[in-house]
Amino acid sequence: MTTELIAGVARSAMLVNLCINSYSGKKLDRKTQAEVVLAKNSGSSRAASVYKNLFSDCPELDAITKFQSRARIRHYQLTLPWQDNGPRLLPTAALLDYKAEMNRYQLEFDRLVDAFLIKFDTLVAAAAFKLGTLFDRAEYPERDDVAKRFRFELAFTPLPTAGDFRLDVESAVQRELAEAYEKRLTEQVAAAQQDAWTRMHSALTQLKDRLMLNEDGTRRIFHDTTVSNAQSLCELLTQLNVTKDPVLEKARQQLEDAITGVDPKELRKEEGARLLTLQKVDSILDAFDWGSDDL
Repeated sequence: MTTELIAGVARSAMLVNLCINSYSGKKLDRKTQAEVVLAKNSGSSRAASVYKNLFSDCPELDAITKFQSRARIRHYQLTLPWQDNGPRLLPTAALLDYKAEMNRYQLEFDRLVDAFLIKFDTLVAAAAFKLGTLFDRAEYPERDDVAKRFRFELAFTPLPTAGDFRLDVESAVQRELAEAYEKRLTEQVAAAQQDAWTRMHSALTQLKDRLMLNEDGTRRIFHDTTVSNAQSLCELLTQLNVTKDPVLEKARQQLEDAITGVDPKELRKEEGARLLTLQKVDSILDAFDWGSDDL
């Protein structure tokens, strides 16, 4: 991968980091932990850890926890990998769509948090009945303190290049650092592009798996989302192809052609439609190099 290609990616993409913080409602219960260790005749006070769920069976808090997982999954779907558990690559062509969708997620997150905070005092009182002797009011922070623990933020930064590596050191050392940095950038861009290929391959193999027959000749369960997810991927990959790879675009177009106008109901009922679509999917899988062991 050339320096020019990396520079091109830097001009057409940015880094985005999604930070979601939440109040877990869990507390390390050292008193109960000591009781458990003693009851089990353990020789170490660290043999067990006991965490108390301060809001047992709380649908308001559970809804926040589940929602933040959905938000992260969608964030991963709309972006490409860049750093482990850190910023991800976002093509500028996808910025407006990404920002609009994540804004909706943030509004829903805020709504769920408000619903929890409004009932906070009532939920604490209810916890006293649910926890029994495990209840300790001192373990519950004030509502305003809990509110500060919830956060949903997006941080956008430019994509750095090796040319940004400027240090007041000897030129030979600076060149060595810049070369190592560019090598790392090259690997990260390649990993991001590979992720797009992996998504394409996964969509194709899932289609093939659902279109094939069982060993006894019966049809496999075929959900509408098998087609709709592939259609969404085709649309998304017009933006996520950060290196403008013509081969990836060709594969994307072939998948799009194979499923355009395809009705999941027809695939479930019509043998001819099922076989035709399966043949198209097979031909795409055979036409491209998917890497070692077909990814």
